[in-house]
Parts: sequence; structure tokens; C-alpha cells
Amino acid sequence: MKVAEHLYVYLWNDPRENNCNTVFIDGKVPLLIDPGHLPRTQDLFSRMRADGADPGKIRVVICTHVHPDHFEGTLAFKDPAVKIAISQREGKYIEEIEHAGQSEYRVDFYLKEGDLILGRHEFQILLTPGHTPGGLTIYWPRYKVLIAGDVVFMQSVGRSDFPGGDAGELKQSVERLSNLSTELLIPGHGPAIQGGAKIRDNFEFVHRMYFR
Repeated sequence: MKVAEHLYVYLWNDPRENNCNTVFIDGKVPLLIDPGHLPRTQDLFSRMRADGADPGKIRVVICTHVHPDHFEGTLAFKDPAVKIAISQREGKYIEEIEHAGQSEYRVDFYLKEGDLILGRHEFQILLTPGHTPGGLTIYWPRYKVLIAGDVVFMQSVGRSDFPGGDAGELKQSVERLSNLSTELLIPGHGPAIQGGAKIRDNFEFVHRMYFR
């Protein structure tokens, strides 16, 4: 669904299957964030086409982390012109734990913390470990959009009991994101949260319920 200029959000609402929310940002360098499970990518592409967004134009795919429900869909992109990116720390994690020995997964470049410019769009890459060692969050300052992966959800936070998870790091990551000026928070699962006041209330709820 198109929610703003250049911005399309595809929430995954089927409770029978574990799949993630996906974000598409159109422009000179079309960007897809978190393609989800591989068997679900054709459904995603159909939804994009229905909105007038051409998945064949995607040139960069960023995954917030490499759990299969976010990362497996990168296998749908066979064209080497489509570049796939994760954080460098997550690259080590994928080798050591998550997909050891599975050479079919491709990563073309690693993201560091800082500014990322794709065409005319300027993003901030924030390293937000805790759910996984090298998880990242994408912040779009122009529109105050936060694409949070599995760090924080509506009234909840990501699990830290998976291999490589760390509850202390997760708390620090959530606190860091709570200080951003955000008008649309898109988590990795569940509903998006719109409006600065609602987002601040959600962070306060999360702090009260999980970190006090």
C-alpha cells in the first residue's frame, strides 16, 4: 500500500505464517527493505504491481537482519544488478550461526552506521543489536520514518533469546530509537504506528513493561 510519496508499506497480517513487513521506496535507486520468506515474495510482488510499483525496477535490497523471515526472500533476486546489503556484523553472524555453509545466499555490500544516499533519498543507518548481533534500523529524516526491523513493535520488543541475541544491547537499541523524531514507525511485524504522540506513548509503554 502506498502511504506517502515514494513510500510503500506491505504489512504481513496472516497469523498462520511467520513473515515480516516489507517496505518499498521508489526513486532513482528503488529500494526494498526486508523481502521476507522466499515463498512469499511472489505475493509481495503482486501487491506491489497492484499499487503501480514495478518490482523489476528494484536495485537495492536491505535486510535489517538475517533471520529467514526477513532475509530468505533475497534468493528471489538473481539479477546481479540488484545489490543486497546487510550490516558487516550481521555478515559475520550469518557465516557463524544462521546459514553456515549455505553458499546460495548473496551479500553484495555491507552497511556501516551513518548516512546512506540512494539517488535523491538520504537515509540514516543505525546499528541496533540485541535481537541479532548486527541488526540495523533505517531512519528517513525527511519524512521522519523509522523502519525498525525486530527491535521494537506495537507494545512489544524483539526477542533476545535467539542465538546471538543480547537483552542489554536490545534495551540500549530501543532507548536510542526512542530519542528520534518519528512520525511513522514501521516494525518488522505487526501494525505500523503513525503520529509522534502515539509513537512516544508506545516507547514509554515498552520501557515500562520490559525494561523496568
